[in-house]
Amino acid sequence: MQIDEIQNLTTLSSYWRWEDGLSPELCDLLLKDRKEIKEGPGVIGTDGFGVVNTSTRDSKVCWAPVNHWAEGILYNYGLYATQEAGWNFQLGRPEQIQLTAYDKNGFYGWHEDWAPFDTSPAVRKVSIVVLLSNPEDFKGGEFQFADEKTIDMKRGTVIAFPSFVRHQVTPVTSGKRYSAVCWINGPRIF
Repeated sequence: MQIDEIQNLTTLSSYWRWEDGLSPELCDLLLKDRKEIKEGPGVIGTDGFGVVNTSTRDSKVCWAPVNHWAEGILYNYGLYATQEAGWNFQLGRPEQIQLTAYDKNGFYGWHEDWAPFDTSPAVRKVSIVVLLSNPEDFKGGEFQFADEKTIDMKRGTVIAFPSFVRHQVTPVTSGKRYSAVCWINGPRIF
């Protein structure tokens, strides 16, 4: 992050939300694409050194191909939020979309999406999440920010937020919850 980015952080909106960000048809397409990609456990960590730690995260993930059709859509939501919320982040390219499944008891505890001390030339600055499941198809699995209440999400709801904001997905108590996540990187300041 740049100095002007840091100076603006205390007065900014912590997230931006679009209730009907993706249509049911686009959610279906992402779920269809997900079925064609090899799935693995959700890991914690970056720079290719992620570890499985089911006491912090219990989910299954797969990665959409680079330049997947949904990447541009989610990227544009992140750019819009950055501008409208006044975050003023210097942004680069998005990362690959992570397609995540939370089975019964699946969750992702409190965490941030950025890793400011890794060795990459860029850090995650904006996180974009879209709920692909119908909320009637699962219980639990609520998206929460550390300093705010649970975020109301229906199928196709998109939220964008600074990647350093603490958040979690509470345990799924029944059914299965699907989501897609994309991050936009930008240059680090240290």
